[in-house]
Amino acid sequence: MADDPFRSKFLLLWPLGLLAFAVVIWASLPLDIEGVPGGILAHQSAGSGQMVDAIQHLWTDAGLYDRALYAMYGDIAFITIYGLGAWYGGLHFMQDPAPRVKRLGIMLVIAAIVFLATDYTETFAQIIQLTQQRGSDTLAGIAAAVRPVKVVAWIVTFVGVIAALVVRRKSARAA
Repeated sequence: MADDPFRSKFLLLWPLGLLAFAVVIWASLPLDIEGVPGGILAHQSAGSGQMVDAIQHLWTDAGLYDRALYAMYGDIAFITIYGLGAWYGGLHFMQDPAPRVKRLGIMLVIAAIVFLATDYTETFAQIIQLTQQRGSDTLAGIAAAVRPVKVVAWIVTFVGVIAALVVRRKSARAA
C-alpha cells in the first residue's frame, strides 16, 4: 500500500470536501427567509417552475439573488472536491489487502460516482433556473427527482469512508 497513488489525494480532498460543505452551508444560511423555509433546500426540492419562480422572487426581493448564485457556485466546488475525495478514498481502500475493506472501497467508488452525477445534475438545474431568472418545470422536476438519490449517495460516501477506516484498523489489529 506504500505505492498507493490514491491515498494522498483521498487524504487531501475528502476532508477538504467536508470543509467546503460547511462553507456552503454557512453561505446558504441567509437564504432561509420567511416564505422560503429551508432556503436552498426548498429550491432543490421545489419540483415545479412556479415554485422556483416564487422562491427566486422572494430571494430577489430580499436582496439575496447574488447570495443564492454564490451559494450554488460554491456547491459546485463542494461537489467536485468532496466527490473526488470520496472516489479517491474508494480507490484507496480497494488497494487494501483486507477483503472487507476492498468491498467498502468498491461501494465508495460507486456511491461517489452516483453522488457526483446526481448532485451536479441537481445543482446545474438550479443554477440554470437562477441565472435565467425563470423557473422550469422540467429542470425543477429533475432537481427534485435526483435529490433523494443524491442524499443517499452522500450518506453512503460519508459513512462508508468512516466504516472503511474503522474496518481497516480492526483488520490490521487482527493480523
